[in-house]
Amino acid sequence: MKHFLLTIDVEDWFQVENLRPWFPMDTWSSQQVRVEHSTRNILRLLTEISSKRGKPVRATFFILAWIAKRMPHLVREIMSSGHEIASHGYNHRLCLDQSEKNLRNDLEKSKKLLEDISGHEVCGYRAPSFSISERILDIIRSAGHTYDASYNSFSLNTRYGRLSPEKYKRKGIALDIGNGFYELPLTNLNVLGKQLPFSGGGYFRLLPSAIFKIAVREIFKKEDAYHFYIHPWETDPGQPRQNQASMTSKFKHYINLNKTLPRLESLINSFSDCDFISCKEYLRFVTKKELHHRLVKSTSVKT
Repeated sequence: MKHFLLTIDVEDWFQVENLRPWFPMDTWSSQQVRVEHSTRNILRLLTEISSKRGKPVRATFFILAWIAKRMPHLVREIMSSGHEIASHGYNHRLCLDQSEKNLRNDLEKSKKLLEDISGHEVCGYRAPSFSISERILDIIRSAGHTYDASYNSFSLNTRYGRLSPEKYKRKGIALDIGNGFYELPLTNLNVLGKQLPFSGGGYFRLLPSAIFKIAVREIFKKEDAYHFYIHPWETDPGQPRQNQASMTSKFKHYINLNKTLPRLESLINSFSDCDFISCKEYLRFVTKKELHHRLVKSTSVKT
């Protein structure tokens, strides 16, 4: 069985790193909050697809705690729809820009808030703009998480963090960091040693839908799982426009917003043979599989 890891980074349009110069954090409370509506549109879509296929489409929602504090009902609604609640930090500050003390406080504060709201343990974390490093993974683990989902191997985005995945043992697509902690990398397409961006986000909106699906099929020929991400604001063409940003920033942020939700529906339906499960469920599956292989190997050696 192939596994499709659908992940949603729950943040609003004014919290995006590309627009931060115009929307610093002290202005967030005065902005038009639209994330509740756009997140519900995604939830509704996943529920409808689940009903049609007679099998659940479960996702992992990495929720910004700034939003969770203001909309605890949305967190509970996501959970009651059968999806995993995970953390996206508190204020969307890049991990690489924070001191160890401040980052640890951000991680622990956001984790506790989400757990208090949901009543369930929060196992996963995703760094804003995938800004991680080997050192930061240690801090994430020590803050009580059992997995991180922030490594993006596409190297042309300078905000993305860097890891050395070859150092770690793989379990499916997961990297075993040690001490019961795992990294779940986003999935890109490797072509002649180069990583091309096919894990979602802006590239999902930019690239032709047919090309994107072909790439995902190629990935599934080599891997047992595909890890995809998207933001609710990417499905919201009615969001306010920031005209002072550079042409490049505006292009990245606003391209094809009106097409994202239909494209997401089409992508999910095109891989109806896959099992759409949460990140936590996938890790449970691959670690159980690893244990099974060890038991089989041990039995055969004794025999």
